[in-house]
Amino acid sequence: MIRIIIPFLFLLCLTQEAAAKYDVNENCRKAWMLVMDLKVSQAKKLLAEEIKTHPDNYYAYYLDQTCDVFTLLINSSEVQYKAFVRNFEKRREIMDGKDQESPYYLACYAEMELQVAVFSVMHGAQWSGMTKGYAAYKNVYRNIDRFPDFKPNRKLDGFFNVAIANLPPFVKWAISFFGVKVNMNYGFSTLNQYYLSQKNTEGLNAEAALYMILAAKINKTPERVYEFTKSLEPEVANTFIHSYFRANIAYRTGRNEEALKTLQQLSHDENGIADVIYSYLMGKVLLRKLDPRAGHYLSRYLSHLEKKEYLKEMNYNLALFYLLQGDRTKYQRQCEIVRKQGMDLNERDREALYDASLDYPPDVNLVKARLSLDGGYLEEFQKAMKSFEAGHEKIYAYDIESHFLKGRYEAMLKNNNLAIAEFNKTIELGEDKDYYFACEAALRLGKIYQETGQKSLAGEWYKRSIKLYHSDYYEYIEDKATKALNSL
Repeated sequence: MIRIIIPFLFLLCLTQEAAAKYDVNENCRKAWMLVMDLKVSQAKKLLAEEIKTHPDNYYAYYLDQTCDVFTLLINSSEVQYKAFVRNFEKRREIMDGKDQESPYYLACYAEMELQVAVFSVMHGAQWSGMTKGYAAYKNVYRNIDRFPDFKPNRKLDGFFNVAIANLPPFVKWAISFFGVKVNMNYGFSTLNQYYLSQKNTEGLNAEAALYMILAAKINKTPERVYEFTKSLEPEVANTFIHSYFRANIAYRTGRNEEALKTLQQLSHDENGIADVIYSYLMGKVLLRKLDPRAGHYLSRYLSHLEKKEYLKEMNYNLALFYLLQGDRTKYQRQCEIVRKQGMDLNERDREALYDASLDYPPDVNLVKARLSLDGGYLEEFQKAMKSFEAGHEKIYAYDIESHFLKGRYEAMLKNNNLAIAEFNKTIELGEDKDYYFACEAALRLGKIYQETGQKSLAGEWYKRSIKLYHSDYYEYIEDKATKALNSL
C-alpha cells in the first residue's frame, strides 16, 4: 500500500505544480481598473473571489499586494506598514517555488520586493529597504536574461533606470555601494515601449501609463508627460488616478486653473481613500489661487492623515493660509508644528522645514506674488508686487526675493534681457546670504542661456548654482543644475 501511496502523492504534487500559473485573466484586468479608480476594497473583493476559485493563479496574489500598496502610499500608519510586511511574507510562502519557469515568477517577485523596500525606507528601516530593493533589482535583470522578449520586463527595467538616477541624498550612497549603473533616457524610452506594448490591454494599459507619469514626477520633469496625460484613451484617462495625475501635472507645470477644473470634475467617495489625495491637491491648488476655501481642504487632509510623510509640507501650507488671512499667531503655531512633527525624507517636507525655519518673517505680499506666479496668475502677481513696493519692512531678504520673483516673471514672458538683469541682481545681493534665491537664480540663468544656444555660459551658471547650493535648500535646485550640466 505504501508503495502505491508514495508515487501517488508524488504525482499529485507534480500535478499541482504543473497547474500553477500566472493568469492575467478578466478578473485581474477588471481589478486593475478598479484600483486605478481607487476602488481598492472592490478590487480586493474581486481578487479574493479569483483566489478562491483559482488558488493557483499567483498573479492574483501579486495584484492583491499591489492593492495594499495604493492604500499605504496614500495614507498608512506604522501598524498598517507592519501588517503589509507580514502579508508579503505570507503571500511569498504561497508563491515561492511555484511555476518558476513562468516569466511572471521573477517579474512579480521583484515588484513585490520593491514595494516592501520602498515602504521599509519610508518607515525608517533604510538598510533593510535598500538591500531588499537591490534584491528586486537583481531579480529584474535575471529575468531579462532568461526571458529577453517578455514585455512586462520593460516596466521595472525602465523604472529602475529613472528612479535610481533620482535617489534622494540620504540613500544615494547605495548606487556606488551596490555597483548599480543606470541611464535615465533609456529608462524613459523603455517605459514608453512598455506602455505601447500594453496600450490595448484593459487594466495593464492604465498601469503602464501610470509608470510613465510616476517616472516623470520622480525625475522632477512633469512637463515631460503633460501632453502624454492628455493623449490617453478615455477608459484610462477617466479613471480617478489618471484624472488626479492629470490635475497634478497641470498644477506642477504652472497651469493652476486647468488643475482646478480637472479636480472639480472628479467624483469620489468623501469617506474613501480617494478623498485624502483629493483634499491634498485641492488645498494646494486653491492656496495658489489665494482662495479662502483652501483652508478647508488643507485642514481636512491633515485631519485624516495617519502617515508622517507630507505632514510638514501640509502644515506649512496651512501656515501660509493663516498668513494670507492675516493671522500671524496661527502662522507661527503651524511653523512650530512643521519644525517638531513629521519626517523629512521627501523633498517637499524638507522644503517646508526650510521655509518654516527662516530667520525673518515672510512678507505677505511676496508670498502672494510667489503663489500667484507658481500658478500662472500673472495679473495677480503684478498686483501683489505693486502692494509690496508701495510699502514694506526694510528686511534685506525681501529685496533679494523681490528681484528673484521679478526675474521669474520676466523669464515666463521670454523677456530674457530683463530676466537676466533681475537674476544677476539677485545673485549680487544674495550670494553671501544663507537663502536659496541666489542659488536658484543661477540655475535659471543657466536655463536661459541654454535655451538661447549659449552652452558655454549655461554651463558656467549651472556650476555656479551647484557651488552656491546648501543642503538645507530646496533639493530640486542642485538636482536640476546637475542634470542640466550633464546634458550639456
